[in-house]
Amino acid sequence: MPIHRPRIVGSVILVVILVIIGASTQAQTSQANTRVILNLLNDQQYFGAPHIYQGDRNNASTSQWPVYYGPSTASQYWKSTTINQPVLEIVPARTWSAGAMFWQEHYSGGPVTITMVGTFSSGSQSPADGFVIYLFLPLSSLTWRVSPAYNYSIPYKVYHASPIQGEVIFPQSSAQYIVVQWNPHWQTSARRSGATGQWNVFIASNPSGNNPSVGPIPSPNLGGRYAGWGGIGTGAFLPKSGDVIIITVTYDPGTNTLTGVATNLNTKQSAKFSLSLGGYYTPPSSGDYMFGVGAGTGDAYNNWALLYVATTQQYTPSLTTFTVTKTTTVTIPVTTTVTATVAVPVTRTSTVTATTTVLSTVISTTTVTTTTTTTTTITAFGYISVDFWILVAVLAILLAVVIMLSRRTSRKIAIEPMDTRVR
Repeated sequence: MPIHRPRIVGSVILVVILVIIGASTQAQTSQANTRVILNLLNDQQYFGAPHIYQGDRNNASTSQWPVYYGPSTASQYWKSTTINQPVLEIVPARTWSAGAMFWQEHYSGGPVTITMVGTFSSGSQSPADGFVIYLFLPLSSLTWRVSPAYNYSIPYKVYHASPIQGEVIFPQSSAQYIVVQWNPHWQTSARRSGATGQWNVFIASNPSGNNPSVGPIPSPNLGGRYAGWGGIGTGAFLPKSGDVIIITVTYDPGTNTLTGVATNLNTKQSAKFSLSLGGYYTPPSSGDYMFGVGAGTGDAYNNWALLYVATTQQYTPSLTTFTVTKTTTVTIPVTTTVTATVAVPVTRTSTVTATTTVLSTVISTTTVTTTTTTTTTITAFGYISVDFWILVAVLAILLAVVIMLSRRTSRKIAIEPMDTRVR
């Protein structure tokens, strides 16, 4: 039975703003780049990126939704003249319907987080089928663009891959992309072996636009004829009309992992999941991609609407090594000890020790004080000193005396060895 019990209040909107400010502050400290796509909180009417819409009614295209309700028309959505909070209604409260909004983003590498804040004001007692997030549709693989020509005219097809899913739009793309759905209907409508939570995850492609390929098949956790991961995660909650729900989904290419958290800000309940994509998905390279958010209904239905959407790209700053070479000329006194052995004809050995000062030039990246001692042995003939010539003269005189005496006597004169030490 349809319900019309809007409970959205200003205090909850304030909480949402504080949560988002806190997340932005944390993102700034971790060097992140947040781009706000939509912000209708606290009566704002901010659209931060060019975007296009696509509506679906039982697998047929429609331009009736998504639709924006500003402050002057918001009462039509809330069914109350006392509430003028703007909303972007993605899908109305009717069976087997879906809607989506897409925008272009440049991906620089690193983790990416999509944050969305949503609500509903009417529909089934058991809410269905929740919100959808689209990640990494490569621009080069698309036949459509963000332009007026494709607004409400995106080539797509609906595909039912999970037992609890409702209508989900799968847009055209010749390359793989990721689709994540938070679906509260898992808690009340079905029980499947292998299902533990409220999240569906699909790896999809749709080259022609009308024949999507959705996997993995078979479902890694449900098996059988189902595709993708159905009903994964931990924790669950059933929101009520007017509850404010904040959802964050993060993809980390370093670990090829998806994580998601949906929190009811009115009750503080949450539902989470963490999933390694393994070999089912190849981490994307840097480049231009389409991202999106959406919602859908099935047999059960609610008028899912958005209040806030943003993307956050975490990035690692490039480390650039600068080599700075400083050339400094330093004059360093170096003591050099030279030992010279001088040979003379009289077989006298003279050892001369001399100390000289040498100027040495050192080129270094730092200033260094260096003391260098060089010992060099040189063998050479040196100049004969004056003392040597005096000694030679004395020897000559003595020799003359000996010759003279030898002539006077006929006997042989023995000459004693002379002291040849240098004095």
